[in-house]
Amino acid sequence: NQTRAISRDWTLSPTALLWSADGEQLFAVTNDAGDIPVYTVSVPDGKRERVTGHGSVSGLRRAGDNLLLLRSDQDQCNDIYELALSGGKPRQLTDVNGDKLENIYLGPAEDFWFEGARSDRVQGWLVKPVGFDPAKKYPLAYIVHGGPQQANSHGFGYSQWNPNMYASAGFVTAQINFHGSPGYGQNFTDSIWKQWGGYPFEDLMKGLDHLASLSFVDSSRAVALGASYGGFMMNWFNAQTKRFRALVNHDGLFSTPTFWYSTEELWFPEHDFGGVPYDAASRQTYERFNPERHAANFTTPTLFVHGGNDFRVPIEQSLAPFTLLRRRGVPAKLVYFPNENHWTQHIGNSVKWFTE
Repeated sequence: NQTRAISRDWTLSPTALLWSADGEQLFAVTNDAGDIPVYTVSVPDGKRERVTGHGSVSGLRRAGDNLLLLRSDQDQCNDIYELALSGGKPRQLTDVNGDKLENIYLGPAEDFWFEGARSDRVQGWLVKPVGFDPAKKYPLAYIVHGGPQQANSHGFGYSQWNPNMYASAGFVTAQINFHGSPGYGQNFTDSIWKQWGGYPFEDLMKGLDHLASLSFVDSSRAVALGASYGGFMMNWFNAQTKRFRALVNHDGLFSTPTFWYSTEELWFPEHDFGGVPYDAASRQTYERFNPERHAANFTTPTLFVHGGNDFRVPIEQSLAPFTLLRRRGVPAKLVYFPNENHWTQHIGNSVKWFTE
């Protein structure tokens, strides 16, 4: 009848847990420096061991003395693997999409690290374009994840943010796990508190510096893309930098104070900005990183995409910067999906998303 913490010193945050058959272990799935591996956690003493390597595990089940895993990587769709708990590497059991992907380019992720905000080490990775020639220079597609307490991972994405979609179109495609991302310790994740346009922006600019130093990247032809918080960052880019030729803003925040008044989810802004926008003290944080305050700086052409059923970030957050850019004579386009929410889930709309 007592509660005992067995992982208080662990700075990673499990997203899924499964008991072993004998109750002596927990199997924990967690973000860990770009991967989403499985750890075993001993109940008696709290000892932890990572039992899967590179890639992302999105599901696990017991199968006798073994585990069945649903695992993917940047260049491999989800398949089922069997992991013997006695040791060894996971054994692939299925190859569901092998024949369909036989003639489709899927490039692997190439990791890099650099010094970001607060002198912390920050991780990113890139995918090289189809037919890559190191003697040539390629345009850059810079994908910014949402959340913001989410992370890019070495896993196969089934949305508009799969980097291979852009690598297949001839772009070097890069992603950065900036401050606020899980998988690098709780302090790193928590550091985004009251820092929406601070530490992450610094990380993204320093990551862009690193990419620009690569001989095969043409940084004068860089575009950036992001959704939700990533869309906020597209507006913040428009307010703070001229380093991108164009931006793609999906369901992004334009006015941080008015966002609070219209979203259906109040916990995140109240936590991340330190309160409510009608309180004088917390209002300062809302305004400090409010793209709308810098509307006069918006000069980068932008494609806006928004769903009519998005109650997390309602449509006015895209209508406002779209109107701003068009009124200022800056090229801008708004793609509106009346039947989509915060995500684009219908296949036809996803195809339309990419054609735009």
